[in-house]
Amino acid sequence: MQRIIYYLLNKFFMTEAEDEILKYFKKKDKIVFDIGCFRGNFTKNFIKNEKKLGIKSNFFLFDPNPNVKNYLKLILENTQIKYFNLALDNSNSKKKFYFNTFFEASGSSLSTVIRDDKKWKSTRKIFMQIFQPFKKIGDFAEINVQTKTLDDFCLDEKIENIDVLKMDTEGSELNILKGAIKLLSENKINVIYTEISDTKKNFIEKEKYIINFLNGYGFELKKKYQIRSFSILSGLRATDNLFVNRNLIH
Repeated sequence: MQRIIYYLLNKFFMTEAEDEILKYFKKKDKIVFDIGCFRGNFTKNFIKNEKKLGIKSNFFLFDPNPNVKNYLKLILENTQIKYFNLALDNSNSKKKFYFNTFFEASGSSLSTVIRDDKKWKSTRKIFMQIFQPFKKIGDFAEINVQTKTLDDFCLDEKIENIDVLKMDTEGSELNILKGAIKLLSENKINVIYTEISDTKKNFIEKEKYIINFLNGYGFELKKKYQIRSFSILSGLRATDNLFVNRNLIH
């Protein structure tokens, strides 16, 4: 049932920016990082859009959710897709990952912002109970996960640049960027497509900080997509944001 609900929410509420991202590239063999990949929808859509252009890229998918490897079983048959059971962060350590057991596609994160929003949690639980009337609805669980910085991951894997950095990490996007200072300062990232999420009270300040942070490394905010479903019956707000390195534009 969770899979069906996830499919419907993606179909009717989620933005698809893959074709917009591809407009900025002339090169064919790109390196794409899908952080917070879950069932791999971003990667699947990206591949679908690339097929129309007759091109292929290499994909690196990340998600510390222990169930994700099973969800990705089919697409991992593609040798150009690699999956890592890692939580990208601003440190290399073990941390608590807050895993949403009643709807793992939403809210699972190193950040507690979504877990701590009582209105979001109670309304989403009611929604899930309506669709699963005979199932006991759980809560967030804590699991220990391995974290790693983007800088160190790329160093270890001998990856020299990231063409597309996509992040959907439910509140921990800033820490991931702070773990990529070397890549950013050396202009080794071309496009960043990231969700920015926080409480409605703190959202504007966080969004402004991230925009200024990335401006300092030569990125321009080219497009912003509202995620209205995130704010309904909650104290939270989120947008999907497309940043492009000025070196790619000019």
